[in-house]
Amino acid sequence: MKLNWSYTVEQELHEGKNIYIIRVNELPGVCTDAESIEAGMHAIKEAIAAALKLYAKQGEPIPEPIDKTKFRGNIAYRTDCERHYFIAKAARQMHKSISKTLDVLIDAGMQKLHLATH
Repeated sequence: MKLNWSYTVEQELHEGKNIYIIRVNELPGVCTDAESIEAGMHAIKEAIAAALKLYAKQGEPIPEPIDKTKFRGNIAYRTDCERHYFIAKAARQMHKSISKTLDVLIDAGMQKLHLATH
């Protein structure tokens, strides 16, 4: 199955070597690491194939790739002054912008929600 998955690639230094960690955004838990992006992309395709077989075996729907043309990253969000204050305070403590702090908070909530539903 050829789908247009989106990836997150991070680079870390491990024992003096650059390691690339590649995750498939739409497939939770599907990730790999390699010493080059090319090797990592080859390995991640194998991991995707294995994950898709597992989804099929368990009778679960296969998550669809993100259509980035439908999502621009702009969300209008209104809240009360107290929540705004606490988010701004957290942002200062984390040395992040309010937008990045909201991303962190939402990611944590989404992870908690995902764990609770699986």
